[in-house]
Amino acid sequence: MKDVLRLLESERETERRFTGQAESEPDHPTGWPASLLMSHIASWREQLRERFVQLRDGGPTMPPPQDIDAFNAAKLAQDAGVPLADAARRSDQALLALIDMWKAMGDRPFTWYVARTTGEALIRNSYAHPRNHLAEHFIECGDRAGGYRIYEESAIELRKAEAPGHILGPALYNVACGRAGQGRSDEALRLLEEALPMRADIRGAAQEDPDLAPLRDDPRFQAMLADP
Repeated sequence: MKDVLRLLESERETERRFTGQAESEPDHPTGWPASLLMSHIASWREQLRERFVQLRDGGPTMPPPQDIDAFNAAKLAQDAGVPLADAARRSDQALLALIDMWKAMGDRPFTWYVARTTGEALIRNSYAHPRNHLAEHFIECGDRAGGYRIYEESAIELRKAEAPGHILGPALYNVACGRAGQGRSDEALRLLEEALPMRADIRGAAQEDPDLAPLRDDPRFQAMLADP
């Protein structure tokens, strides 16, 4: 992968802007408040940093949390009520620590779910993952254009960085969902045609995804889902 540091610095600036904007946003009935979102991002960055320390020190590297839902539920209960400023500071500090470790260690073999190098793990954990949550947050708040813009930017930057399919595929899928909702069916189908072979789980998600409902009766979409 290329441009790992550039992507991480870009995401750091995006989160700064998000936090500034979220300070004045009203409560909304669905999704997480911004403070809980930033705490969630911080928790996963701290998990990755712990494994990077183990890798750096030459000891055994523990696997990441295997029961993701249970991990998230415990952390969300723990962090409920934390002020946004504190959550954002914690997330930023965790990202800075990961950036420093990347500068010191560089790209090494490393397993983090489907990632197989430290660079891949960093981009999944601290670029793609948080950006997905930020996009979802905007969409849940009624700003669909803002959410789709983040998805578009993410896919462009990940393609430019030559991200592997397990990272780029979901990014292209997210853009396809946006295009489908905008009535741009041909573009959505072209993106899905590229994305689906990159990750087996995307094909399963596409079967029931309500964002792809406008494509459901299209023979081209049906053929994609029928492919082995």
